[in-house]
Amino acid sequence: MSIWKEAKDANGRVYYYNSLTKKSTWEKPKELVSEEEQLLRENGWRAAKTKEGKVYYYNPATRETSWTIPVFEKKVQTTAKKESDTTASAKANENIAVRERKDLRQTTKQEGIQYANNSQLLNVKRRTKEEAEKEFITMLKDNQVDSTWSFSRIISELGTKDPRYWMVDDDPLWKKEMFEKYLSNRSADQLLKEHNETSKFKEAFIKMLQENSHIKYYTRWSTAKRLIADEPIYKHSVVNEKTKKQTFQDYINTLADAEKESKKKLKTQALNELREYLSGILTASPSEPFITWQQLLNHYVFGKSKRYMANRHFKSLTHEDVLIEYLKIVKSIESELENKLNNLRLHNYTRDRIARDNFKSLLKEIPIQIKANSKWSHIYPCIKSDPRFLHMLGRNGSSCLDLFLDNVDEQRMYIFAQRSIAQQTLIDQNFEWNDIDSDEVIKKSIENVLANDSKFNKVDKEDLSLITDGIIKQRNERIQQKLQNERMILEQKKRYFWLLLQRKYTKAGKPKPSTWDLASKELSESLEYKALDDDDSIRRQIFDDFKPESSAPTTESTTAGLPLTAKKRQLSPALELDY
Repeated sequence: MSIWKEAKDANGRVYYYNSLTKKSTWEKPKELVSEEEQLLRENGWRAAKTKEGKVYYYNPATRETSWTIPVFEKKVQTTAKKESDTTASAKANENIAVRERKDLRQTTKQEGIQYANNSQLLNVKRRTKEEAEKEFITMLKDNQVDSTWSFSRIISELGTKDPRYWMVDDDPLWKKEMFEKYLSNRSADQLLKEHNETSKFKEAFIKMLQENSHIKYYTRWSTAKRLIADEPIYKHSVVNEKTKKQTFQDYINTLADAEKESKKKLKTQALNELREYLSGILTASPSEPFITWQQLLNHYVFGKSKRYMANRHFKSLTHEDVLIEYLKIVKSIESELENKLNNLRLHNYTRDRIARDNFKSLLKEIPIQIKANSKWSHIYPCIKSDPRFLHMLGRNGSSCLDLFLDNVDEQRMYIFAQRSIAQQTLIDQNFEWNDIDSDEVIKKSIENVLANDSKFNKVDKEDLSLITDGIIKQRNERIQQKLQNERMILEQKKRYFWLLLQRKYTKAGKPKPSTWDLASKELSESLEYKALDDDDSIRRQIFDDFKPESSAPTTESTTAGLPLTAKKRQLSPALELDY
């Protein structure tokens, strides 16, 4: 009768408790598992019931369900094969030990009686299995065998030093059964000792996992439990399930890390070989056009190239890997070309700079001095045959004309600065302008004033003439601007007066007076009338030309590009210095 009992908690969930140890578990103990349930568990399936009590079967890993029990013929064959392999392995290990004992006996026999070996391993008294059982188990206990031992370790270690192992000869299955029986009947002290030696368990457990070739870095714990279900260290160890799972996971993590490192090394090697492969293609001949990414895909990589496919390392590379390496090579080639171009530009820049410096020297040496009013046609005949001019042709950067205009601009800035000083000098000396005199007379007067001033002692006559011309031109422009502004203001006043007449004698419906004298009496107090000052002839002319049905007169005068019909604004000419 089983020591395990089935019970239910307050919520109706089934659990199991041990009547001897008083421990409980949610998982159904093996003693209560039927052959059908065991077969289902070994293949990852479980049995359950619907709310109506109907039995169905499901696989938690694959999420398959079935109303009928699945068929596991292949799994049964695999399990049987595994048991057969285990038996064969144990038999093979023990056969090795048996052959070693026979070889030892044969050697002793050949060397003669005087060298006879009295080893107890060679002179074991045979016993029946019933007689040998107690002593075999005692042997295991004396050698402190626990669940961390594998049966192959018992063969290799005890079979070579303890004669009790050979009391039953040539039957490894019986010895394995005794090993299982010993593990099942360990004392409480032994179990407690094994429980406390967690590190020893982990070491042995990992070793067992390493010897199992079916466990890979991607194996899950649910799958691994089926693979190691018959291993003594898993079946008989007192270590809890959580520790076993954690130890397994630690081992899997090491396998995964090793796999990642292996793939990383493989990919690194593949990328190095790819870099050499692409470099040979992209830089094969400088005279040929550069290979684009699309051309590379169509002719040189993946299934398009036998040479590429022949390299087994390239199988681990993706399109992205090839593209990244392609871009790196393209970037390095671009960088190399850019450096060459920069060096060439630097070399040419040095030659261009020397040519510009020589041409600047030429401009200072020509017989014609460059002034603010100089033109290119003035100096060209003097430089057209000079090598310093010819060497500048076709150069990058500033041209000969640019350098000439730079000199002209410098002279203009000089004249402008001197003109400002000259204007201030005329103000300080109270120079008076006579509007009756011609520009020539005024120019001579200004030149005399400036020539007698110490600030212009170093200014040559040509520059002094340019300064004087600029002053006169500037004053004439101001006078013309002032006259223009006055004309514009007058035209605007005349228009406002015309609009006054329109309001009075058109919009108001009042008839136009027959004479100007009558009209002037009515309009004399208006602002538009007074704005025309005392020029009565202009008012009279506008009154005579005014017709109530006519539209506003047009004028060609404009202010800032706008016609005088625009919104009224006050015109105030800017304050200008007058001499």
